[in-house]
Amino acid sequence: LNVPKDVVRPGADLSWVGGVDIGYLVFGAGVGVMWTPIDLRNFTDENGNTGGDQSPTTRLYFFPEMRVQVPNKSLVLPYLTGAFDVNWWHFKEVGLTCGFWFCGTSRVFRFSPGFTGKVGLAFEIKRGVMVDLGMKYSLTGPGSFFEERRWWLTPYVGVLVRRRQR
Repeated sequence: LNVPKDVVRPGADLSWVGGVDIGYLVFGAGVGVMWTPIDLRNFTDENGNTGGDQSPTTRLYFFPEMRVQVPNKSLVLPYLTGAFDVNWWHFKEVGLTCGFWFCGTSRVFRFSPGFTGKVGLAFEIKRGVMVDLGMKYSLTGPGSFFEERRWWLTPYVGVLVRRRQR
C-alpha cells in the first residue's frame, strides 16, 4: 500500500483451487499466477538514475488451504480461508542454460514462502454455481527474491462451483 503508484501498476492474479467440502470445513489445494506491471520509466533510484521500460513481476505459486464456512439454506455462503503459499518470483532476471550443442537464456524464478488469508461471501446464482466476492491479504516472507517480508491487500471476484451431496 505504500508504493509509488506510477511505478507499480495494477495487475492480475489468476488461480484455481480444488477441495473436499465436508460442511463447515473445506480442505483444498491450488495453483496460480500473478502479474504486476512495473513501469521503470517513472522510477528514480537514490543516485538519481532514471529510465528503463515496463516489465511485469511474475509470481507462480501453489498452496494447500483450509476454508471455514457457515453452511446454510440461504443463497449466501460466508467463509474465511487460510493458505500457505509456495511462491516463485521473477523480475527481468535471466540465466544462461547450456546443453551439449547450444546455449540459451531462460527466466530465473526465485523462491519465497508466504501466506494468504481470504474473507468473502459466495452468492448462489444457480444450483451449485456461486459468484465469490471478498478481500485477500497476502504476505510473502524473506527468501531468495525478497530480503524482507512484503504484503498486499486486494479485492477479488471468482466463481465457486460446489457439488453437494444431498
